[in-house]
Amino acid sequence: MPGLKKFLLLPLLIFSFTLAANSEALNDAAEIVKKANELKDDAKEEEALELYLEALDLDSENYDALWNASLLHASIGFRFDDEDRQKEYFETARDFAEKAIEAHPDSGHPYYVLSVAKGRLADVVGTQERIRLSHEIEDAVKKSIDIMPDYAPSWHLYGVWQSEVANLSRGERFAARFISRGLPEGSNEKAEEYLKNAEELDPESILIKLDLARHYIRVGEDEKAVPWLEKVLEMEPTMYDDPEHIEEAEKLLSEL
Repeated sequence: MPGLKKFLLLPLLIFSFTLAANSEALNDAAEIVKKANELKDDAKEEEALELYLEALDLDSENYDALWNASLLHASIGFRFDDEDRQKEYFETARDFAEKAIEAHPDSGHPYYVLSVAKGRLADVVGTQERIRLSHEIEDAVKKSIDIMPDYAPSWHLYGVWQSEVANLSRGERFAARFISRGLPEGSNEKAEEYLKNAEELDPESILIKLDLARHYIRVGEDEKAVPWLEKVLEMEPTMYDDPEHIEEAEKLLSEL
């Protein structure tokens, strides 16, 4: 019964071809992500983002492509002057982060980029929504630290969060009375601790040093800010926004 054998073998052949095609797509996606990572390391963020999105067309659950697509949408969107366009990018960043968490719930980077995306969104919404988001930012960044305790960017973000929340304006504190979870708890002591922890984990980061100086200026401890600003001015830019960070450090130092 050759006809019957061919009929029975057909599903197996289709299954084999499907597996082979899927395997090839995964391999292609991995190669594309490798190139995207190189571009990102070279501060070519827009080119890297294009490749991460291309990789996701082949493998929608690729770990590196998902969390980096989120991070780069947040980073690139922040540079736009149009607030509506910023919000569009930040919402896309949030969506990619949530997809990454859904596909990789036990990994740390997705929670970190979710906190970044929501932090960016908090800058373009009203006061009450910003305070509500601040709770969600803390939940996400704490989760990322639980999973990746030695990841400097998470400590950096949490330190900045502590500094900003601890020094909310009177109007923001009043608005928090109408939020179900109330005002989040921020601490200047924790801000300093977490930012220093981030700096120890990543001593080559210009932004972390700048944010530590910003914190000291925010709380009126200008003398502590000066050495960190001086360190920034001794460093060479390696990240896309580092030239602007160095320029800001120079301006702050001259004002102090």
